[in-house]
Amino acid sequence: MLKKLVTCFVAAIGFCAGSANASIVPVGVQQNISLATILGGGWTQCYAATMASTIGSTGELVLDACQGEYLMMAGRTTASDTFLIAAAALRSETIIDTGHTSNTHVANGANWYYSPNWSWGFTDIGDTVSNGECDTSASPSSMCLHTLDFTGGYRINNITGLNGSTAYEKVFFVMDSKQQVPEPTSLALFSLALTGLTLARRRKA
Repeated sequence: MLKKLVTCFVAAIGFCAGSANASIVPVGVQQNISLATILGGGWTQCYAATMASTIGSTGELVLDACQGEYLMMAGRTTASDTFLIAAAALRSETIIDTGHTSNTHVANGANWYYSPNWSWGFTDIGDTVSNGECDTSASPSSMCLHTLDFTGGYRINNITGLNGSTAYEKVFFVMDSKQQVPEPTSLALFSLALTGLTLARRRKA
């Protein structure tokens, strides 16, 4: 049981290995995550379109299609089985209006921002946003979509200028329940603690 627990908590990219029936919301920005891992974590795809496609002035094309309690925004090369970036949080927290500014708020280990007729996206918890309709900061782990009626997405990681691109896609997933997974640092500490517990038990035996 202890070995299985360690395997679960130190699994790559914050998802629990061998827990296909579990509902997992990974903490923070994820990179190079497979579609199979996302679906195996209990998520359901609710929206997909190339970065060239608009999502509406309030993101309504996404929000109307994605009604789950938790929402994941992800970006990939079109039709790829691996996502270059993804982040998830309570749906309600991903659409807190931060205005036509560079303001962000923390939701599930990532910096999120959203504003009608402006932009919607996230970046790493330690990064700042330079939001002139979309994030133009130097962050290597950022995703930004325009909430404008006349243009699509803008960036996936440090790939920018994707407003008319069909080579890249934005994909959204939903889930109605979760099992929170710690950040990598917490995982390492947890694993270390379990290792110590195992050694202690052996010594007593």
